[in-house]
Amino acid sequence: MKEKIKNLRLNVTFSAVVSVIIGVLLLLYPSESLMTIGKLMGVIICIAGASVIVSQIFEFEMNIMGIIVGGILAVIGVWIFLNSAAVLSIIPIAIGVILVIHGVQDLGMAIEGVNLKISYPWAAFLIAALNILLGLICIGNAFGLVSFATRIIGIMLIYDGITSMFVVHRVRRASTVVIDSTIIHEEDI
Repeated sequence: MKEKIKNLRLNVTFSAVVSVIIGVLLLLYPSESLMTIGKLMGVIICIAGASVIVSQIFEFEMNIMGIIVGGILAVIGVWIFLNSAAVLSIIPIAIGVILVIHGVQDLGMAIEGVNLKISYPWAAFLIAALNILLGLICIGNAFGLVSFATRIIGIMLIYDGITSMFVVHRVRRASTVVIDSTIIHEEDI
């Protein structure tokens, strides 16, 4: 159980740091960041299409349907790369999903914090709820947000990262107290 909590803390902390970094980039360079992300999506989809084509030729001995699917993926990837501005409205939806996922992770950590009897457990629940709410706002208003919302999304990611690290720190500190008090009680025996 202790190792599971430690791994969860490490995962949440890593994703929180990444959220802060991406948030700062989105806040300072909104258009450039979105265009870069859009172009990367195009490249990834194009590479996926090409790999499907290659695998269909060599592994399945010229599976025509698989080659067609790979070709369509490659063409979509090239189109996204060349027209990333048209695809940019999808990105706030993806960021919103990330915020909701982090909010749910924070909620799990908050529940663990209650089990470990952290002080002010409502703060961890409030942080988790706000992360989920910000994610839902991001998803619901994605198509009208692109330029202005990019800065807001950056702020949300910075908030998400900082608050996730705060929740992890509080739970880690509470788990250390529980472990220390257990050791003291075992020494009394």
